Parts: sequence; structure tokens; C-alpha cells
Amino acid sequence: MKIAIIISAAAVIIAFTACNSSSTKTDSAKVESSSQIFNLDTTKLKSGETFYQCEMDPEVLSDKPGNCPKCGMALIERTKQ
Repeated sequence: MKIAIIISAAAVIIAFTACNSSSTKTDSAKVESSSQIFNLDTTKLKSGETFYQCEMDPEVLSDKPGNCPKCGMALIERTKQ
């Protein structure tokens, strides 16, 4: 009986910690992205111009380096061919 209570309490603590940490990452990505243009139209870029793209979410394009607003990964520098 005591073991069940301890396991339940540990599960609640882990769930609470996991929920808190993921919301912090999302909020910080939104703050950093306020001056960036996301979902950049690369058809308007000239050949050789640089843009930034997320490896995990390739539909996320930006005109500046930073973090992806969806997953928080760093954007990778790309050059238009």
C-alpha cells in the first residue's frame, strides 16, 4: 500500500516537471521570434541569398538566425541555389 502511494506521488511530480519545462521552451522561442520573419517566401530571394531553416520542421523558414518556434531547435543557415 505504501509503495503504491510513493509511486503515485513520483508520477505526479514527474508529470508536473515535464509540463513545466516544455511550456518554458515554447514561451522563450516566441519571445525571441518577435523580430524575425517566419515562413519566408524563398521564391522572392535571389540566387546566393541566405535564409535559415529548421531541420526538424523544414516548413519553418526565417530571414534571421534563431530558434524554431515549433521545436526550439537552432535554425540552420541555407543559401538559395
